Amino acid sequence: MSAQHTQNHLKVLIVEDEEAAVNRLRKELNKMEDLSYEVVAIIDTVSGALQWLGGQGVADLIFMDIHLNDGNSFEIFKQVTVEIPIIFTTAYDEYALQAFRVNSLDYLLKPINPEELHVAIDRFLATQKEPPPDYLSKLTALAQSMQPTTYRSSFLVHFRQQMHMVEISEVAYFYIKERGVFMKKKDGKEYAIEFFLDDLEQQLNPREFYRANRQFLVSRSCIKVIEPYFNGRLLLAVQPESPTQVLISKEKATDFKRWADY
Repeated sequence: MSAQHTQNHLKVLIVEDEEAAVNRLRKELNKMEDLSYEVVAIIDTVSGALQWLGGQGVADLIFMDIHLNDGNSFEIFKQVTVEIPIIFTTAYDEYALQAFRVNSLDYLLKPINPEELHVAIDRFLATQKEPPPDYLSKLTALAQSMQPTTYRSSFLVHFRQQMHMVEISEVAYFYIKERGVFMKKKDGKEYAIEFFLDDLEQQLNPREFYRANRQFLVSRSCIKVIEPYFNGRLLLAVQPESPTQVLISKEKATDFKRWADY
C-alpha cells in the first residue's frame, strides 16, 4: 500500500540481501539535504517481501535488488499486486537494464553512484505530481522481457584475410585492451571483435558468462581458482591466463558466488 507522504518525506522499504549494499544506500540517502525519510523495513528474501506486501505494509518507495537470498525478486509480482513505485538495484543483469529503459522504470547499478541516486529520487518525486503510472503492467512486461528465447551460439571473426567460425563453447573470455574488445579462445588464440562488452552481455547466456568487471566478461568454464583478495574482493585465476588481473568487487562478491554455485 502506498503511503500518503508529506513533501519530500518518504517511507522507504529496502528489499536487499547484502548488508553492505543497504548501508551504502542509507549513507547516500542521508546526504540528500532536501530529503527526509524513514526505512519501514529491510527484507532480504522473496518470501519476506511477499509477507510484508501481502500484509498491506505501507511505503512510498521501494529499493529492490533483483537477486535475493531465496530467488529472483520478479517472483514477487507473480503473487501480489504491488502499487508502490520501485527503484531496482542490480549488479550485472543487462537484460533487466534494457527492460527498465523501455518501460521507463528507474534502476541503480551497483555500486550505487550518488549522482544516479539523486536523479532517481528526483524523478520519483516528480512523478508524484502526475497521475500514478501503471506499475503492475510495466512490471509484467519487464518480467516477460527478461526471458530471452535464444542466445548467441557462435561468432564469425576476421583474421588476416580470412573469416573463422568460433563456437561459443570455444570462448574463454572477452576483455577490453587498448580501447578495443578481444575474444580469447580456450586454445589461447585471440581475435579482435566489433562488439562492446555491454552488447555481448545481452547476447550470451548469463548462466555461462559473467561480467566480472568493466574490463572482463568470463565464461564459467575458464575459471579455475577463486581466491579472497584485498578489501573483500575476489581474484579469479582463468585459463588461458589473462593479461591483467580479473577482480570481482566487494559489492559483487556475493552475487558472483551465487552465480558460480549454480
